Amino acid sequence: MPEEGRGPAPDVDGVRAFAEAAPHPIILLTGPTHRLIYANPAFAAACGQDRAALDCRPAAELFPALAEGGHLRLIDLVRTTGEPCRAEARRLPFGDADRLWDAEASAVRGRDGIITGVLVQLRDVTALRRRLCKAEAAAAVLDAVLEHAPIGLAIAGPDGRLLRHSRHGLGFIGREAAGLLAGNASRSGWELCDADGRRPASPAALPLVRALGQGEVVSREQWTLRAWDGEARSLQCSAAPVRDQAGRVAGGILAWTDPPETGIGLDARYRALVEAGALAVWTAAADGTVISMGGWAALTGQTPAQSAGWGWLEALHPEDRPMVRRRWAHSVATGENLEMEYRLRSRDGAWRWTAARATPLRDTHGGIVEWLGANTDIDARKRTEWALRDSEARFRTLAEAMPHLVWQTNPNGEPDYVNSRWRELTGLDLAQLRGGGWLEVVHPEDRQVLAAAWARALAEGGDYDVDARLRDRDGRFRWHRVKAAPICNAVGAVRHWVGTCTDIEERHSAEAQLREALAARERLAREADHRIKNSLQLVAALLRLQAGRVAEPAAREALEAATARVQAVAEAHRALQQSPDFRNIRLADMLRELAAGAAVQHPAADIRTTAPEELTLDAERAIPLALILSELVTQALRQPGPVQLSARLEEGVILAEIEGGTASSCPDKTSLGPTVIRTLARQIAAELTSETLADGVLRVVLRLSPDQGEGGTTPARSARLSGGA
Repeated sequence: MPEEGRGPAPDVDGVRAFAEAAPHPIILLTGPTHRLIYANPAFAAACGQDRAALDCRPAAELFPALAEGGHLRLIDLVRTTGEPCRAEARRLPFGDADRLWDAEASAVRGRDGIITGVLVQLRDVTALRRRLCKAEAAAAVLDAVLEHAPIGLAIAGPDGRLLRHSRHGLGFIGREAAGLLAGNASRSGWELCDADGRRPASPAALPLVRALGQGEVVSREQWTLRAWDGEARSLQCSAAPVRDQAGRVAGGILAWTDPPETGIGLDARYRALVEAGALAVWTAAADGTVISMGGWAALTGQTPAQSAGWGWLEALHPEDRPMVRRRWAHSVATGENLEMEYRLRSRDGAWRWTAARATPLRDTHGGIVEWLGANTDIDARKRTEWALRDSEARFRTLAEAMPHLVWQTNPNGEPDYVNSRWRELTGLDLAQLRGGGWLEVVHPEDRQVLAAAWARALAEGGDYDVDARLRDRDGRFRWHRVKAAPICNAVGAVRHWVGTCTDIEERHSAEAQLREALAARERLAREADHRIKNSLQLVAALLRLQAGRVAEPAAREALEAATARVQAVAEAHRALQQSPDFRNIRLADMLRELAAGAAVQHPAADIRTTAPEELTLDAERAIPLALILSELVTQALRQPGPVQLSARLEEGVILAEIEGGTASSCPDKTSLGPTVIRTLARQIAAELTSETLADGVLRVVLRLSPDQGEGGTTPARSARLSGGA
């Protein structure tokens, strides 16, 4: 990531080419301070500033409220991850504060792929959001009306097909009868007749058909539904067209109720609806004295005579009575709606919390005729609130007693609590930590990693676990493990984040010392192995020199064989020195070293090697394997021709193969060479087989078994390919 003042600069001309005439605000930011290096005219107009005043200044300096409101985290996330981000419907601290903006931020990269800046595009969605809110509110109102209205309602499309029904309407006459009222029901069990129930209704005369076809508003017409079994039901129907902006009929509304003479009025239905969801429903005179209290006796045990007037106050908790009397007197005097919470004594003597709400009923002149009120049970909610407060109190007590740094943030990651241990260690209070101020206590080398991990946790809602160095009030940095987890509500939305910072300085120091000790041990082991290899090569050279001075053929051959064996061990140690972990030998390196050593003994030899570079074997088995292969190569070189030395991994077993020489070139089984091969093969649990190919060439194959080698002292390890097989 190029820092400010270093590295490639963004292509401002390329951005200007498309952004200059764009109707929506566009800016280009660069560097960790988000220096603004380009703003199009639309952005300057939106924030009410001249473009020259914006040039090359940090975003936090131009608009301090951006940092305080956490708006720069979107840009930080894009700059650190390179992934585009989007924030919807935000109020930004410039220009018209009531406007809503969608913000899109994307990384700008140079030709080498390095992020050079962040391009931010803003789109004004104020009008769209307001329209959406109005549409959602209208839809909610319509849903509520269709669910709760105590009359039959149906909404039809322009073709007369019914789209929505009220729950009460379907419960009253059924879906088939509702379709019959609209003129589009077939094979219904009802027949629609005129008001007297004698003549079948003409479809063209139906209220909804007339509203849709002629745009007529039909009000309170009497109709009769007659069943095939003779049952008749009288209805009062109304209909009206719904027009679009151009005045065309786009649909219609049909309503039906019982006729007035049934005696079931809207007031009675609404009262039943209220009583179904309340503990008590009551009415009071204009001066506040209670007239009736439905359900009050069952709730409190008071008789109607005891609760009349102001007697109902005796059922309230003594601590709540003065407040209730004062609030009720204020509402009666001012005509304001009443909303309050207090405790009521139930019939069994227990106190339960209740919410009381009342509204005045006025005459045509605006005067209060009476008050209508209801009490609902909120005891469970109150107890939940108390439990939540107790839980928060226990959390604060625990957080203050813990030896760790404990903190809490809101869903957006802004700190809203830190324990005293945090303040004592860092010297920063809660106000100084907000707006990204908490990064000031983080070591500069750890800030980017910590901020990026925190941004990912906020975006994904997952746990947060990072090691970082934090500065104390004396300026010293100590390693801490920073962990956080989201606390979610019942629907899974994040309510806040709770985190801890645990001092792990001693653990980090111990790990650093351990790494240093391991590195020192490996250096020592490599040095020792280097000296062993050099000593073995010196021994091999001395044996080779001695063999050159021995005249007897048998003795000279024995010395040359001993020289080859010592040289094979030295070559295995040379391959071990080339391994990355000093515990496993790359077989490709070992085969090349063996071939090079054999070429010293036999300058005219043609030895070829093949093995995957990633195929390794532990050193304890590789060195005996090198001795076996050296013996086999020596035998194969007794006959002219090339020698192929290879290794591969097949079904979890190493296959080491030598092709060269003939069966006649093999020494007698009683000689030392075959004895060495058999002994070492048993030691590393290797299976040895041989065969003569079609051209007479001998092939010898070693299969390394995963079982423990002979003697029980060398555990046989599985071969590894790319770190494991």
